[in-house]
Amino acid sequence: MKRVRLLQIAVYIVFAALFLQNAAGDVYRGFMEGYTDGVQEKTTTGSSATLIPYTVIDAHLLNPDKHGKLLLNDNYKLEDISINAGIRVNNKLLNTPWWVSTADIVIVLGILFLLVWLSYIINKIIFNIYEGTIFDVKSVSLIWKTGILLIAYSIMDYINQLDSFLIGKSLINSPITVLNTSQFNFEILICGLLVLIIAEAFKQGAQLKQEQELTI
Repeated sequence: MKRVRLLQIAVYIVFAALFLQNAAGDVYRGFMEGYTDGVQEKTTTGSSATLIPYTVIDAHLLNPDKHGKLLLNDNYKLEDISINAGIRVNNKLLNTPWWVSTADIVIVLGILFLLVWLSYIINKIIFNIYEGTIFDVKSVSLIWKTGILLIAYSIMDYINQLDSFLIGKSLINSPITVLNTSQFNFEILICGLLVLIIAEAFKQGAQLKQEQELTI
């Protein structure tokens, strides 16, 4: 039973770390935006400015070379340069649509809900393994739900990235451009599909177990 408890604790820790890695940045950005509303700096024109963290600046806007190349010395040439920086923007330029900010909060809460639900279901599966009921219909249903939730998480994570890009894009104006670094998490999608395949295998095992019990 001690091993089962350790596994269950490990599941919660791993999913918490996954949330911190993929979605907590948005929470931090929201906190910073709210914080800088009260602690704002003045621009050279005397107007207030708000900090936008984690902004990516395209090197083409900083380097006269249109190909984004920069010589470090005679032996090295830098290409495809980008800069990660926090940019302080004049508040008069802030025009994020309310629905984008609301969607950001809803998406982050949705991701958190999915991860909590996933960790809960996986812990139930672990407990069923301990009790020897993994081939029951209920356990098969739990495995199936795990696969569906993993696929849903991969989709929600991608939507979250797109929403973060839209927020950054709405806060940045020319001559600065925010690069779209959104990418679909195919690893989690593949894991979800594999779990669904495993669920089908366990479903057949559960059916064989029921037939064997009826035969006996």
